Amino acid sequence: MRILLDSRDLINVLEHKSPVSIPELDAYLCRGDHQIILCFSNIRELVSPLTDGASYLDIRPHLQTLEGLRHTYVKEVNIVGIELQAAVEAFTAGTEFVNPSPYVNRWDQTLSTPPGNRRPVTDLLVNVSLENLVFWTYIGNPTVFEPPHKHLPQLRNIMEGDRALLRSGKLPAKQHFMSSVRKHAGTHRVKLPAGREDEFAQWIYRDPNRCPGFRLNHEMFRSLTGNIQDIPTASDFTDLALTFALPYVDAATLDRRIRDYCQRACRKLNKLNAAHNYRDRVYDDVVDLLQRT
Repeated sequence: MRILLDSRDLINVLEHKSPVSIPELDAYLCRGDHQIILCFSNIRELVSPLTDGASYLDIRPHLQTLEGLRHTYVKEVNIVGIELQAAVEAFTAGTEFVNPSPYVNRWDQTLSTPPGNRRPVTDLLVNVSLENLVFWTYIGNPTVFEPPHKHLPQLRNIMEGDRALLRSGKLPAKQHFMSSVRKHAGTHRVKLPAGREDEFAQWIYRDPNRCPGFRLNHEMFRSLTGNIQDIPTASDFTDLALTFALPYVDAATLDRRIRDYCQRACRKLNKLNAAHNYRDRVYDDVVDLLQRT
């Protein structure tokens, strides 16, 4: 089983040995032939104290511990991009969508590809440890590890714009999704079928099993946007980023509020004949995960 722990749980286990110890987690992984999933978001959160003056020597033991556990890597920041690219190819060929794989070989490959496809500073390193990949990435570009609260005002502005459209009735579900397809295609440099962009977006929208990570995340974001009493925090956006990966993992832990939005989105998608109820893969925390599996 491939298990995606959110940043809160990963940090609690590593730094506070709570609610389970490292030996307990290690024994669980080995006993069940499980792997924890390391990705950009949960490692970025773990390492982010560096940008506020923390010593790398304080972070290094945690990275060494993680590498000693059974693990694998997911590039969750690019799931929308590879899903849209796979959808373009299926739509153009007249075939059905097949989930692409977001798994990569090491942590530096989980980073977003910069404009111009410039190779990351660690790309030429071979047989290198997780701690050194993180260190050299930090030396090359410390802003990679900036905590998400520095981007919170911009993210809130985007949400407030969508909330204003929702209140005015100018953001129907299908149109909201179609505009999101165009936006994410631009962000991930995916070329949509020329002259058939709307037809393509509607093709994805008709079946929730096409681009499932994108669709689940979109429905959760729309539900959060529609709840005008809920003021999002920086950690919400980190947890939302992790939900792109839910269709590609076997288990995950998420914050209580995000779990609720996941449940709402899954109820809607199940009514549309989604192949899976991804809420079934979500656990409250590490203890809940170990007890129920």
